[in-house]
Amino acid sequence: MINSIPKEERLDVKKKTHKSMMWIAITSIVMMFIGFSSAYVVAKGDATWVSIAIPEEFYTSSIIIVISSLTYFIAVKLAKKEKKIVSSIFVIITLILGLAFVKFQLTGWDNLMNKGMNFVDAIHVKGLIDGNKGEYGVDYSIFHKGDELKYVDGKFYDLRDDYNSNEIIPKLSAKNNASSYMYLLSGLHLLHLLGGIISLLVVSFKSLAGLYTKNDTVGIEVSSIYWHFLDFLWLYLLFLLYYIG
Repeated sequence: MINSIPKEERLDVKKKTHKSMMWIAITSIVMMFIGFSSAYVVAKGDATWVSIAIPEEFYTSSIIIVISSLTYFIAVKLAKKEKKIVSSIFVIITLILGLAFVKFQLTGWDNLMNKGMNFVDAIHVKGLIDGNKGEYGVDYSIFHKGDELKYVDGKFYDLRDDYNSNEIIPKLSAKNNASSYMYLLSGLHLLHLLGGIISLLVVSFKSLAGLYTKNDTVGIEVSSIYWHFLDFLWLYLLFLLYYIG
């Protein structure tokens, strides 16, 4: 029965079906991240909030994933022109960049942990300061009722208090929820990105085997849609972590 359907029509159905399923999956992921993002914004409304600096490795990984999105775009364009060898090269480059992204993300997490920023059982404000693992004002700072505080000689003052005349006592037992959300949001993104890397591995093998033709590039197109989505999702999360964190 299936063989009685013209090949062109089968390809058209395949393309529409696969792309529709991908967009449904992306919509579900977007809804999940909107939920966590909202919780993150609400959490900052606490009377005492620890704002932590984004690791430099996260910025490096951002550049990497943007470049990988570009190389994948080129790979798809070449696949449609049936330039199989060059297309395969760009797919493999994208895969390597994806793995580099993972490497820098993990290094960024390690950097956070070395500065006393943990995911579970986030250390409280007093423990963070007494631990002396991170530098106050550089690696993290404390906000009290929305206002940033400076830390001078063991006391807190409003950042705008030039003469340190009015000591402010934040809730020292408050948890460092900002670091928990940074791990959570970047970790969920990394988890979904691993799915993208698996997809890239499959596409790499198929590209090297010359299975994509100018009339059938559904697999690489769907995979690239997901990868571009992960790129934009990460840039959104970085923006969120920078301005809210």
